Amino acid sequence: MSDPILHASGTAAAGSGLTTRNPLRTPRLVLVGVALFAIAGACFALWLRGVAAGSQDARLFRNVFYVLFARNEPLGLLVVALFSLGAAFLLFRKRTAPASTAAESPQPRGRLVLPAIAVAVFAVTALGTQFVCHDYALTADEYMADFQAKIFLRGKVLAELPAGWSAVGSITPTYVDYFPQTRSWKSTYLPGYAAIRAVFQSVDLQSLLNPFLAAVTVLALYGTARNIWPEQEANALAAVLLLPASPQFLVLGMTAYAMPAHLALNTCWLWLYSDQTKRRFYVAPLIGVLAIGLHQPIVHALFVAPFLLRLLLQRRWRAVFVFGAIYAAGCCAWQMWRLHYAPPPAASGGSGESILWLWNPQMFIVQPMNLLLLIGWTALCVPLLCSFGFARFSKMPAFLQDAALSCALTFGFYYFFYTDQAHGWGYRYFHGTLSCLVLVATGGWNVLSERVGSRISRGFLVAGVAVSLLVLLPLRCYQAETFTRPYARAAAAIATMPNSVVALDGRDCWYCYDLIRNDPFLEEPPIVVSLSRLTPESVIALKNTDGVQFLERADLAAFGLTTKRDTEFKHDRFDLGLGIKAVR
Repeated sequence: MSDPILHASGTAAAGSGLTTRNPLRTPRLVLVGVALFAIAGACFALWLRGVAAGSQDARLFRNVFYVLFARNEPLGLLVVALFSLGAAFLLFRKRTAPASTAAESPQPRGRLVLPAIAVAVFAVTALGTQFVCHDYALTADEYMADFQAKIFLRGKVLAELPAGWSAVGSITPTYVDYFPQTRSWKSTYLPGYAAIRAVFQSVDLQSLLNPFLAAVTVLALYGTARNIWPEQEANALAAVLLLPASPQFLVLGMTAYAMPAHLALNTCWLWLYSDQTKRRFYVAPLIGVLAIGLHQPIVHALFVAPFLLRLLLQRRWRAVFVFGAIYAAGCCAWQMWRLHYAPPPAASGGSGESILWLWNPQMFIVQPMNLLLLIGWTALCVPLLCSFGFARFSKMPAFLQDAALSCALTFGFYYFFYTDQAHGWGYRYFHGTLSCLVLVATGGWNVLSERVGSRISRGFLVAGVAVSLLVLLPLRCYQAETFTRPYARAAAAIATMPNSVVALDGRDCWYCYDLIRNDPFLEEPPIVVSLSRLTPESVIALKNTDGVQFLERADLAAFGLTTKRDTEFKHDRFDLGLGIKAVR
């Protein structure tokens, strides 16, 4: 039975806009273009190091996105540029393509290779959790999952605070909702990911959750690719090589972010949806409802919209009814949850302003930076392959068209978002759609094979995967580890202090507000207090209290945290990350 979603637009055929007299010219031009863009990005990153936005000044706290870009991307993008130029003039150096232009599939080996790749992904991310990320939730986004998981393990949604703490704001972690009437709090985010993490936390295996989800993603991606190309196992193997060769996939799998869960569920959704001849097709919206409630609903909504629109355009009314009913019920349920557990407006501290801006000039800078992050944190061969895939959009199978639209919608949406992603290894906001990008790249690999022959295209794929794993991945792991280490060291030292209370001022070092972390029931000492959230009178009273350890700037510097306060910056006409205004 033919699948209309997979085959409505036919397969890739000759005659696209990429045709040239010399079939090697287009890959060369694209690779040179990628290299020039990467070099420009590296130069911009170096420029950022001299302005306020790229400085780890202790007075700045909204510029981590620019700091990470300035810190990591000069070398990362240099690797991209060198590989792209090397491939352009070495792999594509012949003037004419081989006579054979059809993709030659190797002997089927998926049953042997796939388990090995999945196990390797689990092993690398599990080891990286310990040795790269130090088993530490670096950001408040990550910490909130474990915070809420502890509450769930008590059979509660809200954790009630013991009496005696009047200045609750001084001990409240970032992204926590506080309910003053009941003296209780919870995570701001939807509960799905925290609930899954609670299951692993109950047996003290929470550090293995995201490695497990990364392995599941690989298996689901292989199944999806086999459904799209049932006669071409080489495509499925290419897809499950491209994804693990992307440092973003592996490094985020080492963290406690919810994004690996979004990617895993979205990829499982693709696997179910891509085989509409089986009943499991109708399980996809159930997975989708769970994905909506993981953390932030927009991640799955952007991913899934083109696929659902396809059902409507094709007038597949039964599927439209089933998917629509399940998604509508699920969205209503999650909205009821959110309304029921919404904090009072005064307690939430929200400004009431929209998070979407129709006009946000800084995004003309941020979005190219995000594209550079995507290029610099995916497998080195992905930019060229994606360019061929997107260029063949009109001749793609309908499923790949929807995957391409999913990528475009996810990327384009964040132009209207009010801020950058802050922390993240790669382009974190795009992570839930990474499998779609890999599928488009796999389709582009087929197009490349038609143009230059399977021997060259396969050599390019192997070279890109190999250099990504042997050069780019170690570099990215080193960058993540050296950035995380001081914060992990500081948090570990605070946790072992014998005092009942530890007080610090987040203004004494760069981005230290996320060190304000406390057990949701305030049962595990020490309790960490933010001095910047206390009145001067309260600070004096705290200093006169026994059992309180004050961390001074020198103590924080001893952990390796940045406490400097720069006096001179280069002029930044764009005022990125609040820029110089924040330090005057």
